[in-house]
Amino acid sequence: MQHTPEAATYHASPFRRDDRPLVWAHRGASAYAPENTAPAFELARRQGADGIECDVMRCGSGELVVCHDERLDRLCGIPVAVRELPLAELRRLPVLAARFPGAGGTIPTFEEAVEVAGPAMRWNVELKVDRHADAEPLARAAAAAVARLGLEERVLASSFHPLALLTLRTAAPALPTAYLWEGDGAVLGTWHRAWGRITATAAVHPEHRLVDEAAVRRWHRAGLLVNTWTVDEPEELLRLRAAGVDGVITNRPDVAIATYTP
Repeated sequence: MQHTPEAATYHASPFRRDDRPLVWAHRGASAYAPENTAPAFELARRQGADGIECDVMRCGSGELVVCHDERLDRLCGIPVAVRELPLAELRRLPVLAARFPGAGGTIPTFEEAVEVAGPAMRWNVELKVDRHADAEPLARAAAAAVARLGLEERVLASSFHPLALLTLRTAAPALPTAYLWEGDGAVLGTWHRAWGRITATAAVHPEHRLVDEAAVRRWHRAGLLVNTWTVDEPEELLRLRAAGVDGVITNRPDVAIATYTP
């Protein structure tokens, strides 16, 4: 079979493996430890995750921090946006995780997250954009952080926000990007396919219920990896492997690896 350049790139990607889908730990091993914290990232490493999916945004003093929510109500119990607090104040706030009493954890910087997960971990870094005005500065900060930390071979950058990905393609042209989306329907599907063609250089990250074998074949023909989210149940993990996905994003990396291990 003669491969197109796109197909050759796909087959050579460091973000796929031949024996099974790559297992990405969603916000770390977040079924067992507070999400997006050092304990969750360390546990993901111990459970054997191939990579970690995390969310990044800029705090009030400009540093890149790992956090999913725009505001701190749910995580820390205070009605303040992350962008309003400098790093020194964020460090003093414990993550309130009622499901994990005594687990501890605070909101880390991206550099701290990378350090705790070790030198071999792959990263799916989601650029969290809650305000359109934040898209460009966040993407530029992420590009600078990846370069400073020497992570160009280990980071796949994703986002729901097209401008963040387009900015990243300008700021760091070699950094692989992935377009994230959820929802279905004819209009939404057409819209997301168009943005995926424009913004994704390496992968697409659709919600798992939108993935079937025909869709995976279509994306693969375009030279794109398919990583899907968020998948915790063995039956669905097996369905997605049969459909041909390249990666699954899961809160339970241990369960996914056990499901895929003969």
